[in-house]
Amino acid sequence: MKKSNKLSSAIKAGLLASCMLAPQAFSMEKAVANQVQPNIVLFLVDDLGWSDTSLQFARERVPSNDFFRTPNIENMAKTGVKFTQSYAAAVCSPTRTSIMTGQNTARHKVTNWIMLAEGDHSGTWGPNAAPADWRLEGIQPQDVTLPKQLQMNGYHTVHIGKAHFGALNTEGADPLKMGFDVNVAGHAAGAPASYYGEENFGNDMPVIDGYPQGVPGLSEYHGKDVHLTDVLTWRAEEEIDKAAATGKPFFINMSYYAVHTPIEAHPRFIGNYENRPYKGTNIDIPLVEERYASLVEGTDDSIGNILEHLKEKGLAENTLVIFTSDNGGLSAHTRETTPRGTERNTHNYPLRSGKGSAYEGGSRVPYVASWAKIDSTSKLQQELPIKPNSTSKQPLMIEDLFPTILSVAKATAKLPEDYIVDGIDATKYWVNSELKESREMVTHYPHVWGPFGPGYEPHSTLILDGWKVIYFYNSNTWELYNIDKDIGESFNLAAKEPSILNKLALKLKNNLNEKGAQWPVNRMTGKEEPLRTPSL
Repeated sequence: MKKSNKLSSAIKAGLLASCMLAPQAFSMEKAVANQVQPNIVLFLVDDLGWSDTSLQFARERVPSNDFFRTPNIENMAKTGVKFTQSYAAAVCSPTRTSIMTGQNTARHKVTNWIMLAEGDHSGTWGPNAAPADWRLEGIQPQDVTLPKQLQMNGYHTVHIGKAHFGALNTEGADPLKMGFDVNVAGHAAGAPASYYGEENFGNDMPVIDGYPQGVPGLSEYHGKDVHLTDVLTWRAEEEIDKAAATGKPFFINMSYYAVHTPIEAHPRFIGNYENRPYKGTNIDIPLVEERYASLVEGTDDSIGNILEHLKEKGLAENTLVIFTSDNGGLSAHTRETTPRGTERNTHNYPLRSGKGSAYEGGSRVPYVASWAKIDSTSKLQQELPIKPNSTSKQPLMIEDLFPTILSVAKATAKLPEDYIVDGIDATKYWVNSELKESREMVTHYPHVWGPFGPGYEPHSTLILDGWKVIYFYNSNTWELYNIDKDIGESFNLAAKEPSILNKLALKLKNNLNEKGAQWPVNRMTGKEEPLRTPSL
């Protein structure tokens, strides 16, 4: 696709002339032909729900698939493999830390979103508070990270957009300290104060609770009629050109601030939703949902522009692209009526609840892996042949990205001998979408996220062979679901299937103990509230 942003060429020419590359001193065609490690682009969208695209992940299409417009994500799936059962953490910083470290949240202990290293930011309702010593500071330069490992294996590493894996005023807040050669707009904050260049991306707005959220490093766009997603796209294209000029394979962590709050319209796309009802209904699309959909479409447009840029530069044949989200879709607040005429906690239908919840809507995320351009003559694609338009039901966890990307990168530099990676190399499932293997999938969120609602409280979960068990720490209660048959988690089978419940509960407890999981702390007694199996 050609770039649809009419401002793009003018702004690039007027504002970025000084950033233009000198003529390349090497043959791009020769370099690409001789490349032995692929380029890798990770498209990580913030707060995008499992059903928030026109690409179908459920067994049947749902109304939201016909509402959102994401043709480029659909095209990625047509050229690659789509995973229908992929999971992240329930909120953002734990997911981002798992990508960086390859470890489950229970092990790396960045178990909630981070802000200030000197104070906990968990919700305050309910009997249990956060663990006493979870990693409020996030990860720091002494930690093993994915970009560091890639650097040691010859990669040029670029971070673009939201970071949010190190707290304010710590070294971990700066992606350059965490293994990235380049950082564009990444810092401690988990959301932009504004998506608009005319508002300087929030840099002149009041500091909230001691926590500045103005997006850094984009001052050349201040006062301009531009949207943050477009600016990050242009910068990504520039960094791709610069990375190619290094002669090294590159890794780009394309980490969008969208579609996180504030839900501000993307001007180029809002017209596709204004003053219209949801398709096939008389339900008027609420203003916030118009804006939300425009952010989704703007992100899809960005993905399409970056893929097209890779093709124009002759890099696409040697570039692997991965698309996913950092947690389930926002549904507890801010959002309004869905295409089904329902409101909060229903936006991720057919999944239950949303971001921050123990239920599927809180952690099941979209996931697609593909070559940026199919080329049967490419040696790299011959080594990793991803079948176009394939679908996998293999369960994946967000920490799998760490070993998977290192495998794709043909990493030979070794991790420390005592370092534990919880994720698995998923490339065999990329290549063989029919392969499905049993594995324990654990999420651990010993916090109150914020809102009160279904599953928004301290919890741990385990998924195994189509069954899901949930433990809620506030009430010391268990729930059991057959998510293969009941993806909406409507029928709690804990009382009807005690043997399955006990088996999975014990597995969850043992798994968490092996990882050294931290427990919520009772607000009244100050004592830990560990997981209690049903037999106790």
